Amino acid sequence: MKTNTCFTLLCSCTLLAGAVASATVLAKPEAEACVALGALAYDDWTSIDAGGSGLPAGESNVEYLRCVSCHGWDRLGLKGGFVRRERSADHPNAGLGDLNTVSRDIAPGLGNYYEVRADEVLHEGTGRAYEDGSGSWVPLDDNPTAANVAAHAEGFTLGNMHPDFSATGVNAGDMTLTQDQLDCVVDFINNWNSDPKWYFQGVFEESNPVGYIINSGASATAGRSYYEGNCLGCHGEPDQDANGTLPNGGMVGFLRQDGAYSEFAHIARFGIPDTVMTRAAMGSPDEQDTIDLMLYLQEYVQDSDDTPIGITGGFSGSWYLEARDGEGFLIDVAPNMIDGDQEGWQMVATYYTYDGLGNQVWLIGSAVIEDDSVTVPMVITDGGIFGALFDPLTVNRIAWGTLEFTFTSCWRGHVSVTPNPDMMNAGLGFEAVEFDIERLTPPGACP
Repeated sequence: MKTNTCFTLLCSCTLLAGAVASATVLAKPEAEACVALGALAYDDWTSIDAGGSGLPAGESNVEYLRCVSCHGWDRLGLKGGFVRRERSADHPNAGLGDLNTVSRDIAPGLGNYYEVRADEVLHEGTGRAYEDGSGSWVPLDDNPTAANVAAHAEGFTLGNMHPDFSATGVNAGDMTLTQDQLDCVVDFINNWNSDPKWYFQGVFEESNPVGYIINSGASATAGRSYYEGNCLGCHGEPDQDANGTLPNGGMVGFLRQDGAYSEFAHIARFGIPDTVMTRAAMGSPDEQDTIDLMLYLQEYVQDSDDTPIGITGGFSGSWYLEARDGEGFLIDVAPNMIDGDQEGWQMVATYYTYDGLGNQVWLIGSAVIEDDSVTVPMVITDGGIFGALFDPLTVNRIAWGTLEFTFTSCWRGHVSVTPNPDMMNAGLGFEAVEFDIERLTPPGACP
């Protein structure tokens, strides 16, 4: 199995120059235990394992109290795995459709070290009351009036606001975070090696499902060993439903969901509170084990799925088919910039091949990518003169036909080669062909 840093539906050739920059490592066992407790509290501070004691008065739906519900598993808010999560009667969201434009992103830039203070967690005097969480939801009527629309919008926003977790705020007398939970949530968020920038080199929320680039220091071989030693016994093979354990469809089914790798990075590292999936049961994984696991499972997902995936910058490189060695494709995928903003991706493709008479042929073209495929109009050139006499005005660019590319992983793709009628009737032996292609140069930091 080839090793690569393409992670779920995205690939990358971006390399890190070593480990991600970090703050001082928390080396004391008690500090490590506090970070782990903070991670569980971030998931669900009302749970027993996270030091809680159940739901406080005024709220019957824990979703409206969990940190993760608004900030996301990756703490990136709308810039991460929760980009398409809209509020409903069952849960808040990360700000989508919200009149309140305050960002839920508490890990800005996926690389700018960010420190959260305890008072920012408490929101003393500035957050909503617990009962204003799920209790604020106002559904839209089938034929909404202006008053119904306004009430829905107001409740939508209110339920997404941060709760006041202080003991002296609007929830005076209710259960709130303990001091240990507060301290450890802060430690968890500020801890360098639980920050999403350690796990991911990029998160592309414009892709659907969300695209991820895994840290280039990951090893799929090590991830497989860790999975077999610590996960296989309960979960079975990654594509199996085994022993009645979640997730349904196995790890493969879970990781095909939108934003799933954000959640996986958290629960595979710290476990799920009040379940048998504890850190001890998982072998006490560290940050390296986590990225190794994700890379192994990403490759497993790709090897078991021939569904075309979104084309991004990570597909840049050299591609060919061994059975057709001597011809191939040079592909460059870059952001499609419009007025300074990225709107998708564009591809420049070069196809070096031969005509039906054995003469070498170079074709080149570019196109904007549409989701999981791209059709590139190609041109063939003549008229130029080599060396000092070269004059771009003498170059003729003659429409040749199209190349259509799709990819099912960072390593595998398919191309349909279609000459136009003029080329097929020119007596040069051009005809329509299609074949699979494989990557010749590795993406990312593959060994």
